[in-house]
Amino acid sequence: MCDELKDQDYMFSFVEEIGGTSLCSVASGSGCSGREIEYANKWQEKEMAEISSEKTRLGKMLESDPKLKSDSKKWIKQRLAILKQLEVASAGTSEL
Repeated sequence: MCDELKDQDYMFSFVEEIGGTSLCSVASGSGCSGREIEYANKWQEKEMAEISSEKTRLGKMLESDPKLKSDSKKWIKQRLAILKQLEVASAGTSEL
């Protein structure tokens, strides 16, 4: 495994997959792919209830289909990470 993680792309993919994290920062757009930025922009103006509902839907998709392709799983996890960031950002602004 050490030889595989010498490649930075493999290491980032491994950390994202195992850690359930994302390198994409919705606030700054750094580390995000074009697809992630487009998705974040689409969901930034949504209500918390809609975001929560989408998180639930994506979570169920992830749990219910063990035959999902690796790319599909990765995209679902990326969307979940984006939605979590949007929730945190929204909670921070609503407390003010």
